[in-house]
Amino acid sequence: MSRYLVSAATIAFLAGTMPLMAQNATAGADLYNDNCAICHGNKGEGYPKEVVPDGAVRIKKLAGDSAYWDFAVFKAAVVDGKDDHGRPMRVMPAFAKTGLYEPPGQMLTDDDLKAIQAYMVTFGPKK
Repeated sequence: MSRYLVSAATIAFLAGTMPLMAQNATAGADLYNDNCAICHGNKGEGYPKEVVPDGAVRIKKLAGDSAYWDFAVFKAAVVDGKDDHGRPMRVMPAFAKTGLYEPPGQMLTDDDLKAIQAYMVTFGPKK
């Protein structure tokens, strides 16, 4: 009997959170497409070495990687322009200083960042 209660509770929990997760991913898709895709590609694929001009900084592939970072690490990357080792990135805008491209100048909230990460999970499994 207790096994059924746990299963019912789990199902009820997942049923209640699934629409929220989908809603977050939808909001994240808008933010990602308006602010991130220009550099990282529509599905976080980055750009292969062959298409990056000599001497240019290669844009990081996000699919299967940063979507699964601890939230604090992801936030530091997007907001402060620091990589997953805490080092300053050469190209990544520090959105905490610049604000978003779209809507222009809007500052990212934690909820916005979580929504972007939720959307990025749709790019593929953790690698």
